[in-house]
Amino acid sequence: IKLLVKAKKETFSTFEELLEKSEKPLLVDFYATWCGPCQYMVPILQEVHEKMSDKINIVKIDTEKYTSIANKYKIEALPTFIIFKDGEPCYRFEGALPADQLILQIESALEAPK
Repeated sequence: IKLLVKAKKETFSTFEELLEKSEKPLLVDFYATWCGPCQYMVPILQEVHEKMSDKINIVKIDTEKYTSIANKYKIEALPTFIIFKDGEPCYRFEGALPADQLILQIESALEAPK
């Protein structure tokens, strides 16, 4: 599982460990290599990461490599995005979005009370 960080890609042994150790909320992108809209999101996620790295970390999870995680969160459409706060999923949405809309989704999820 790789964390999308500008300078380094950290690897964690489990998704639970990643959720536990994350100091910021996480936006998890569930994708597959064969999924066209998922490929479309690659530069958009990079742009969002650059604009919002102080507020949120972005993680990409390949649903074909990590089927157990995809099954746990009932991922049916790709891409599916789930925002985790304090290790718990708090918001999810599906489908490719332009960067500005993705940022709006993230901001509204982060501002929402628990």
